[in-house]
Amino acid sequence: MNFARTFLAGTAILTLFVGFAAVGTGIAYVRKIEPTLPDIQSVIDWRPKEGTTILAVDGTVLGVHASEFRKYVPYGEIPPVVVNAFVAAEDGQFWTHKGVNPVAMARALLSNLKGGRVLGASTISQQVVKNILLTPERTIDRKIKEVLLAIKVDKAIGKQKIVEIYLNESYLGEGAYGVAAAAKTYFGKDVSQLTVSEAAVLAALPQAPSVVNPVKNMTRTLERRNYVLGRMLAEGYIDNATYGQAVTEPVVVTRGGKEAARETEYAFRSPEEAVRRALVSSLGSERVYKDGGTVRTTVDPDLQRISHRELRIGLVHEDRRSGWQGPLADGVGFPVNWDDEALAPPPGAEDWKVGVVAEAGRDAIVETRDGQVTVTAASLAWTSRKKASSLLEKGDVVLIGDLGNGPEIVSIPRVQGAVVVLDPATGAIRAMDGGFSAEESEFNRATQAKRQTGSVFKSFVYLSALEMGFDAMSPILDRPIAIEQGPGLADWRPTSHDAGLGLITLRRSLELSRNESTVRLVYDLGLDQVAETARRAGIRLPEKLTYSMALGTAETTPLNVAEAYATLANGGHHIQPTFVPAEGPVSLEGRPSEFDPIAVAQLSSILEGVTYAGTARNAFDGFDKPISAKTGTTDQSKDAWFASYGPRFVLVVWVGRDDSKPLAKGAAGGVTAGRIARGILDHGSADFQFDPFELPDGTETVVADRATGLPNEKGDVVEIVRTEEPTHAN
Repeated sequence: MNFARTFLAGTAILTLFVGFAAVGTGIAYVRKIEPTLPDIQSVIDWRPKEGTTILAVDGTVLGVHASEFRKYVPYGEIPPVVVNAFVAAEDGQFWTHKGVNPVAMARALLSNLKGGRVLGASTISQQVVKNILLTPERTIDRKIKEVLLAIKVDKAIGKQKIVEIYLNESYLGEGAYGVAAAAKTYFGKDVSQLTVSEAAVLAALPQAPSVVNPVKNMTRTLERRNYVLGRMLAEGYIDNATYGQAVTEPVVVTRGGKEAARETEYAFRSPEEAVRRALVSSLGSERVYKDGGTVRTTVDPDLQRISHRELRIGLVHEDRRSGWQGPLADGVGFPVNWDDEALAPPPGAEDWKVGVVAEAGRDAIVETRDGQVTVTAASLAWTSRKKASSLLEKGDVVLIGDLGNGPEIVSIPRVQGAVVVLDPATGAIRAMDGGFSAEESEFNRATQAKRQTGSVFKSFVYLSALEMGFDAMSPILDRPIAIEQGPGLADWRPTSHDAGLGLITLRRSLELSRNESTVRLVYDLGLDQVAETARRAGIRLPEKLTYSMALGTAETTPLNVAEAYATLANGGHHIQPTFVPAEGPVSLEGRPSEFDPIAVAQLSSILEGVTYAGTARNAFDGFDKPISAKTGTTDQSKDAWFASYGPRFVLVVWVGRDDSKPLAKGAAGGVTAGRIARGILDHGSADFQFDPFELPDGTETVVADRATGLPNEKGDVVEIVRTEEPTHAN
């Protein structure tokens, strides 16, 4: 008996000693490791890494660029059912513990030592700490650091902030980070619209998001969802009736939810991609895709939509002049299987719909996913067919689009184009479109395509002459000319389709874009003088200018052409185009001018005649607003240009083919690009200020006869003449 008592007493003393030793060792270890803990300030200062959001001038989202698909939602906007689902599934005692759950840790340790089911014991606080401050390595040191940090973080920022971080940072599969992104990805909903069942599905994902999700494994998803619902019932977050309904609710996945959440409006893709490229170039891709913040641009979303739509319509009409492309496919049977790959919309279709011809008589009845559409014979008039049956057969697959006159059969055009709209005072890019559709090609022709400028370059030839003392009434000889190019070289003769107009005014030469008289003017002025004028305006030219370049063979981008014409709109002040809004009011007063303002005013006056008495008169018939413009058409009609401006805007349109093949016969700047510009100016009239140019000091006006240039009180044009000697700006 004494031995037993002695043994028990000794064992108790030994156990107590071992316990004290263990506690002492633990305290010593904690004191040793505590100085090595990372600073928790990054958790306190946490903000979501959502990449870069690009906004229009009014705050409209143009696009979001992020390496992780995440949409931040603050705690106050997360529905309680979502919070409760995650807490029940991951950390039932979350609201009562101090960052760690000792009971759960002990239970997990005991189970692991017994060789039973491996249990996790990490609280939500610990998971936040691990994800933000620690590495995922599985060591005792890392686990102890996690526990110590979780206690500190829990005390420092509180439960609600921890939940906010957790629900926005957790990876939930299919590229979605956080509950808002996951709600869009799986259900196509805002997080505020989730049902109890859907909230439980999201809460089922953190443990194995790449495997257990409704896209990859519905069976395991349902098992895990039901477990979460059971935990919600056990914790008192839902009642039996709600549990019974939710556990039987089918999980319906809306495929494409993630793409829908990320999607940029088709019309916005050109400017937002141009901004993205600029940001990556200046900030680096790491910053842009992880933590670039919000970037507000100068883009006007309404004007951008109008520009995109009018460009698409104009390119379709231009392409139609080359003939009907035929159906996308044929021989499709009824009922239509809309999952057939042959019925997938081609790249560039955007809001157009794929349809299958159900009947073809005088009109055509076309079946689409959304119902039947009638295509009238009148809408097919451009094909020279009088009835649909002469063009279509039952089972033909076609595209249906609305170009402004109801449903029509359309095709992805083989021609391309670009639009640029600038505010000349600030250089703000108000709209930019780089092609028929960025869905078809991300190549931005507004900024990346170098094309021959055609006659839009001539404006700077005539500006050179006006700075040297010419005026709109100065006579020029418009007859064929040969230019010597040097020993052993053949004379250069500009293309001529007629014998010339004889003696004409400088105004008529530019309004009608005459080649021979322009070359004579260049010859008199000198190539160096013309090149220097163009460069001052902002046109990027090769080192040596040739006579053919003076007629438009020099290559540059539509944006660069807009930049040069903005110099004219500004009265001679050059400014760089930009997507960055100016801070505060903008004034050109006090800025040095690159040009004689009188010469610029005279040029603008001459170019006003292009739309009602020159090469764009057909496209602008009935247009009664003041606008200066110049058309351009290159050799074999490979490029068609329309550059226009007023004191408050610049609008440039280019049309051509990526393969540089000629456009259809008859294509020209005035009728091809000019009509697109007319559509933008008409439909976007509220976004343009059509103010007249002010007359600069040192000038007076004279009424003259347009044809002869002679002063005439009954004449049909008002010319600006100098009252002082010209001062050539260098």
